[in-house]
Amino acid sequence: MQEGRERRVRSKRSGDRVKKVDRLRNLPDCLLFKILLNLPTKDVVKCSVLSRRWRNVWRYVPALNLKCGDFMVANCDDSSDFNSLLGFVYRFLGFNNESCLQKFRLTVNWYDDAPLDTAHFTQWFKAVVERKVQHIHVRDSTWGLDRVMIPPIVYTCESLISLNLYDGYLPNPEFVSLPSLKVFVLDKVKLESSLAIEMLISGCPVLESLTVKMINTSYGLESFQVCSQSLLRFTHESYMGLISPTRFDFLAVSIDAPRLEYLRLRDKRTANYTIKNPGSLVEVGIDVVFNLRFKRKFDPNDLPKRQMIRNFLIGISYVKDMIISSSTLEVIYDYSRCEQLSLFHNISFLRVEFTDYRWEMLPIFLESCPNLKSLVLVRIFTE
Repeated sequence: MQEGRERRVRSKRSGDRVKKVDRLRNLPDCLLFKILLNLPTKDVVKCSVLSRRWRNVWRYVPALNLKCGDFMVANCDDSSDFNSLLGFVYRFLGFNNESCLQKFRLTVNWYDDAPLDTAHFTQWFKAVVERKVQHIHVRDSTWGLDRVMIPPIVYTCESLISLNLYDGYLPNPEFVSLPSLKVFVLDKVKLESSLAIEMLISGCPVLESLTVKMINTSYGLESFQVCSQSLLRFTHESYMGLISPTRFDFLAVSIDAPRLEYLRLRDKRTANYTIKNPGSLVEVGIDVVFNLRFKRKFDPNDLPKRQMIRNFLIGISYVKDMIISSSTLEVIYDYSRCEQLSLFHNISFLRVEFTDYRWEMLPIFLESCPNLKSLVLVRIFTE
């Protein structure tokens, strides 16, 4: 009797599994594609073995999400690996090529000594633009070899909504027209000059979010301007691991975005931040020292630096929420010994992130926040 009950239980469980698989197999195409849209293409291809109906489903998913390294055999520099990659991509792009492509995500993680003909990348970009791609995400993980160059055709993609570029190289564009672009990320991208980023921004009339991290140019970046009538969020960051001064420590960044609501600055190198038309600013995250680091200390006799800090503090004085680092507070504390701080009448929430136990500069800043309602103190541990 017990054995019969166990068989019935096992049979019921097995039947439940079959029903679940059947429910998955019977999903309507629109829902199935929405699920597969967010998976790497290699995993979408794996799904083809689950059902005869899904055998070619990977060709119809409106997204191509590839890591080139997935086609490589470890410790082998045979060109057949790259040919396999080419064959797969061209088959995908050539099949159903009249349909729109929602996402194109490419990670170039290729061994240094393996053959890699990057001329094909230009053809891929051309193909996805012709298929009215909406989201492009490119990461060049070739360890500084700059094998990925963004071709000019991307600069005039009318359907593009988001563009995320990590590493890689951006030549100066001759013309930029990205009428639908709302999200733009530049992370460790090498530019020919600051003109490239300024032209890109000016060619995005509906841009809402811009992130710039550790950009560089062929001749060193001295300044760049962020000028946008539509921008709502701007983030500028550089890496904190630099252990010595560099020629980039005198960077000047000018921000002119009257609709800007969120501003995040995390940069120990930039010497000068200028904020114009800050009337809409609501939230800021500040971790800057205006390149006052190493042997460079705040000098009360440096009148241009004092004027810049004064204008910067006035520019962020209308915000409601603020996250600020102890490093920035230290600069403000030194500045406050020569000039009176601006009042931050609107601040109701303040989060202070400390990397050490120097608390003496905090009370001075709190005196400038008469309407503060919430104060959060956080100890940040750095390696």
